[in-house]
Amino acid sequence: MKKRVLIIGGGVIGCSIAWRVARENNAVTLLERGRLGREASWASAGMIAPQAEAQAPGPFFQLCLRARETFEATLEMLKADSNIDPEYDREGILYLALNEQERDELQQRAQWLASAGGTIDELSVSAARQLEPAISPNAIYVLRMPLERRIENRRLTLAYASAAVAKGAVLLEGVSVKRVRVNAGRATGVTTNDGRDFEADVIVNAAGAWSGQIEGPGESLGSYPVRGQIICFDGRPGQLHWSVFSLGGYLVPRRDGRILAGSTMEEAGFDKSVTLAGVAKITRAALEMAPALSELPLRESWAGLRPATRDFMPVLGPSPSVPNLFYAVGHFRSGILLSAITGEILSDLIQVRTPSIDLAPFSPQRFASKPKISTIALVRDILFRSRIDAVAQALGKEVAYVSDLEQALKQCDEIKPTTLFVDLSESGSSTASVGARVRALASTVRLVGFASHVDLKALKTARDAGFDLILSRSEFTNRLEELLKQS
Repeated sequence: MKKRVLIIGGGVIGCSIAWRVARENNAVTLLERGRLGREASWASAGMIAPQAEAQAPGPFFQLCLRARETFEATLEMLKADSNIDPEYDREGILYLALNEQERDELQQRAQWLASAGGTIDELSVSAARQLEPAISPNAIYVLRMPLERRIENRRLTLAYASAAVAKGAVLLEGVSVKRVRVNAGRATGVTTNDGRDFEADVIVNAAGAWSGQIEGPGESLGSYPVRGQIICFDGRPGQLHWSVFSLGGYLVPRRDGRILAGSTMEEAGFDKSVTLAGVAKITRAALEMAPALSELPLRESWAGLRPATRDFMPVLGPSPSVPNLFYAVGHFRSGILLSAITGEILSDLIQVRTPSIDLAPFSPQRFASKPKISTIALVRDILFRSRIDAVAQALGKEVAYVSDLEQALKQCDEIKPTTLFVDLSESGSSTASVGARVRALASTVRLVGFASHVDLKALKTARDAGFDLILSRSEFTNRLEELLKQS
């Protein structure tokens, strides 16, 4: 039976869903608040890289592995329907460690990747430099991820949009949705900010970082924007063959010679500014990975807003309270990777078929109840937050994150946690101040501080400030499961 399907959001996720649903002979209308694909999808580096993106074994990593397979399986169909080549390249990733702490972290990643079904090799530095001469002579350890891929993300989004139109979908730009309308307990359409009404049998919220701003059934998805900045340099074709990663950033080549360097992860609201601090962080990491590229001219820079959720995993599936409403949001760093499988999943749900994967870990239902939190983390590094969260999820625990001391004190007063993790290198306040003020408010909380092994001053100050446990960053990572179990 032909259905009227309305999709909110015209990024890579919304356009992928529109294409797959339109292929099922449904009447598809997509509403995009700005221009198609010009938000997170436009700002991405275009990685199809489950092993580089996931932070721990578990349902999300398995979803990412399946997503890469689905991408491979649907690519030719997408090219045929769109008549656009999205420049899918099969060169893998070289992941570099530039010091002993990074070696420890990458060795841990190699271990869990191998046990969870990943494909990975440990290379000697000399062997890695034969594959990619541009990498730093200061690298001391290299992982090769030969099955990781990359794509020209802007062309990919355009391909999904063009394929959807070719199959009969109507894509409207400059139409901002204000609310999902609910009548007789069912979602029946949407109202836009300019007062127009659109009727539909099925509604999909795929609005990315703006998904939580759409009024409707009142469900909280815990979604918020995370800014990422990227710099683009002009190189020559083939100057860099492999994508190169480190714990500080990445370099991704394009076929025309451009090289993308990224990225930051910042809580900046909906501000897409490129900042001096962001540029400095990215260029420093780029030069550490590949100093041979130091003379490349700067071409341009930009920033985008990744759509994150409270637990850094996507929300995929039906609304727990309103029939006919589905969610496909919160893809965070992996929207390009997850685009093909998300389109397949939503098409299955709309056609009342059972999806090929278990959606329970990604259900919007998981945010329906207020979590019981015993651990707060004063951690500003959002990527490191996702690493902590990956371990917490496996233990069935939830961690509350804060970015400064005032937020930490407020949460300690409201939640009464048993444990407070503090990143001493980036706490935003002096270590002594953190220790004294937390102790004054919550004398029984267990204070666990960690810092880079070279940040000796922060570690010593923490001891003097009365922290219960002080660890290097790698020690903290190694003991994280134990620490969370104790909280």
